[in-house]
Amino acid sequence: MPIRHTERGFADYVEFNDSHGARVRVCQSSAASEPKVWICVDKPDVDNHGAIHLTVEQTERLVVALQEWLTSTER
Repeated sequence: MPIRHTERGFADYVEFNDSHGARVRVCQSSAASEPKVWICVDKPDVDNHGAIHLTVEQTERLVVALQEWLTSTER
């Protein structure tokens, strides 16, 4: 189940900080052409080139969120 919906009604599935403090979010896209998902990284460390650095627990949370999006998406 999404953790919240945006003002436009799109789902946010998970939000957490990675092991370097970057904010990670999985969000439903508003793309009209086909279902898409955003994996957002807010305030990434300049040295990591926008990548996220995840523990096993954080990886599990990301996988669960992506699976939830896949399950809820009409194809």
